[in-house]
Amino acid sequence: MDQFVSVATPILAARAAMSTDDPEPQIAARALLGLWHVQANSLRKHLDGARTPAEVHDLVTSDVGRAAQLLDTGLRSFTARAPPQALSDS
Repeated sequence: MDQFVSVATPILAARAAMSTDDPEPQIAARALLGLWHVQANSLRKHLDGARTPAEVHDLVTSDVGRAAQLLDTGLRSFTARAPPQALSDS
């Protein structure tokens, strides 16, 4: 997972005109990649043999969607400008 984060962080930082050393792109990468854990846990929970593939799909999609909706609230503030303190340092 750390390798994925190290690949995602500079991409997110570039999109937000930030440095990879800034905390925002680092936590954004970890949060987004954390959705994979939510998906895996949801699959383990719902793949019990009692549900159809379509039901499992719907349940897992719902779980991941709920987690993503929570992230969306915080990630909306991750804008394409440098943090105010970085602007005053230059």
